[in-house]
Formats: sequence, C-alpha cells, structure tokens
Amino acid sequence: MTRQEAEDLIFASYMRALPYLSYELPDSRKRHPEYTEGIIRRLYRGTCSIAVTGSKGKGSAAYILSRILSLCGKTGLMTGPHIESFNERFRAGDEPISDREFTDIMSGLYPSFEAIPTDPLKGEFISPIGLETALAEVFFAESHTDFDIYEHGKGVRYDDVKNVPASYALINTIFLEHTRELGSTVEAIARDKACIIRPGMKGVCAGWQSDEVSRIIKDRASELGVPLKMAGRDFDVRDIVFHEDGMSCTVDTGRRSYRELWISLMGTPQCRNLALALAAAEDIAGEDFLASCEDMTRLRTVLKGLKWFGRLTVLRRRPFALVDCCINRGSVFAALEVLDGLHIKRARVILAIPDDKDYQGVAKAVSLAGYDIVLSRIENPHYRFSGIQQKELEKAGISFTYEEDMEAAVRQADCPLVILGTAAMLPLIRKIQTEGGFDER
Repeated sequence: MTRQEAEDLIFASYMRALPYLSYELPDSRKRHPEYTEGIIRRLYRGTCSIAVTGSKGKGSAAYILSRILSLCGKTGLMTGPHIESFNERFRAGDEPISDREFTDIMSGLYPSFEAIPTDPLKGEFISPIGLETALAEVFFAESHTDFDIYEHGKGVRYDDVKNVPASYALINTIFLEHTRELGSTVEAIARDKACIIRPGMKGVCAGWQSDEVSRIIKDRASELGVPLKMAGRDFDVRDIVFHEDGMSCTVDTGRRSYRELWISLMGTPQCRNLALALAAAEDIAGEDFLASCEDMTRLRTVLKGLKWFGRLTVLRRRPFALVDCCINRGSVFAALEVLDGLHIKRARVILAIPDDKDYQGVAKAVSLAGYDIVLSRIENPHYRFSGIQQKELEKAGISFTYEEDMEAAVRQADCPLVILGTAAMLPLIRKIQTEGGFDER
C-alpha cells in the first residue's frame, strides 16, 4: 500500500456514498458515529485522553495544550485540517506520523471498517473522522504517549471522535457557524458541542462564551456532575501586549499567576487559548505541575517555540503580512485587532471565503475599519466560489476590487497585507512563503 492509497482508504466509504447525499442535510441525518464506536472503544488503552471543541481556536488550544503537557510526558495530538500533508493531523511529541507508520496502521485497521455493513445507495458511510480517530489511537499506542489530545470536527454530537472515552475536555469559544450542519441558532450549536461533556469526566475547561452558551455548558456539566472551570470566573488573562512577532500576557488560574508569558503566536485569541490550556493542564497534570523554577523556565522556552501556521500567523514584518483562517464576522475582529495593536492604519485585506460562509459579514467589518478589500478565490472542488459574492457586496455598498488569481494578488501587494479565508488556502500561502514571496522588503 502506498501513502496515497492509505489516505484514499480513509475517504473511500464517504466517496461511495457522496453521490447519494444531499448537501442540505444536517449532521443528524447523515452522520453515524455509532458505526465506529465498537472499534474505537476496543482500541482505547486507558491513557489520559483530552477532547477539544469550539467554533474558533480549538486546534490552536489543542496544540498549545500538547506542548505544555510535553513538559510532563509524551503527548499525542490529532487535529485537522492539514496544510501540506495529511500526516500533519497526527503527531506524537512534536513529530507527525511517518508515511511508513501511516500505511502500516491503515493496512491493519481498514479490514475491520470495511466489514461494517453500510449502504452507500442510502447515503450510509463510515466517517473519515472515525478512521482518523482509530488511526490516531493506534499511532499513539505505538508511540507510547502519556497524554492523547483529540480535536473534534465542526460538531460533537455526531462526530466519531466522541467515541474516545476522554477524561477531560476543553470547550473554546462557541458562536454561530456551520448552521447547515449543526443548527440555525447559537443555542443549537452550543447544545451540540456541549455533548463533549460526558458522564464520568474528571474535568472540563470552557473558554470565553456568550451568556446563552455559558448557561448551556454550565447546565450540561451540572446535570452530569462534571467539575467545570469557566474563563473569566475561574481563570483569566490580562496585561496583553502586541509585538511584531508575538504576544506577551499574564495568566491567572486561581492556583497560580503566570506572569509576563511570551508566545510566538499573534492575537488576543491566542493569549486566551494559552490561558485555557494552562488552566486545563493544571488539572490534567496534577499538583506537581510546574512545581519548580526550572519547570517554569522550560515552560517559557516551549511557549517561545510555538508554531501553528494559518492562525493569525505573521508572514512578514516589513511590510507587515498576516494570514488567518477566518470565514465569519465573529473571528475577523481578532485580525483587525492585530492591525490596531501594531498601529497599522493602511492595509490591503484579501478575502478567499467560500460562498456558503460569512464573506459579507467579514467584508463589512473590514470595510468599516477602513481597509482596502480584494475579493479572490481558490481552486478547490469542495468549496464554491461564484459571481454571487461580487453581486452581494455591490448590493451592500461595500467597495472592493476583484482578483481571480489569488497568488498574483498576494505577490503583488506592496503594503501591509492581511489574508483571510478558508483553511484550504493555506497550502498556497505556504507555497508562496517557501518560494520567498514573503521576504522582508
């Protein structure tokens, strides 16, 4: 089996059913995590497992937590999507799974999944996330990890990752997104994601939430008797300062004040992700967590080495260039805050947001902030870009220019630049970066 064949097997069942699936169906009518529950639970080896969800920043929080817990043991990390290689989704320590490990594990796993009875003509399929979760469990076991962290996809209730018997959970900020799949209100989305809290869990940490989302999370934790930490109540972050290539802040957890931490990630949300991860790590690692001055020095070293591409990532300092996976108005303000924090008054903002996402909300926020908008697109069969965006922005009175060739738009920018869009654009941005397109000028 080749590396590509192993990856294709992950999507094989879904691809067979795809012609018979309605695009408009919610997750409740097309996803079946019960198909993979038995296999995933049999593979679980009892290691301390942590599940992570949210609407924005869940991957960043999972990554930061994995690096912090690496001070206490070896960590396994499953996230998505990837940028250049599917292998990036599975890490032991800070190293992605190798091609050989990938193919060997898939060769052993796939027959069990292939034997599950499904009817593609009825739109029934084995979720790719189910196979990914099983692959991660085997990879983590073979890598002898001590802590395993799993990022959920867009939801939780119908996501196969929930089949892992996690002991802890992180819930990052939840807002209105994926309405077609999860529900039309923020309450419906919160109830889906709150399913990450399950009976018998040792603890849950929740990031900054709206009042209605907080109530849903608190009620779920109380009903199931699971200890809950809430941002702003049980832990917080303060003294946030913007720098050209990172952030400094102080995190208070009730147990300890972590003063003047510096992270090589950009934006207030990353400081909040750090606070969420530290609050969770204290519970997960126990009383001896960072007990000595040497441990605190190691923590500071780890935080200075964080690298999480595509999440408010600084590509160049002069002229400034930033990229962020931003597809709705709820997250665009983090990017705008970076520009404000660095006192950048004039910038060009390139938008590559699919038709079914909140391109208009993002464009309106950018326009009101006074920045120039360039509307563009990426070539990807899974995302729809059409002339409707130009028509809708014109109708809304939002000024913009259109550039069909996103790469050309990025390379030609001679002023401060912000690139916002779907994660599917990141391979192109990485390519431009590798070829020197973001060298200092």
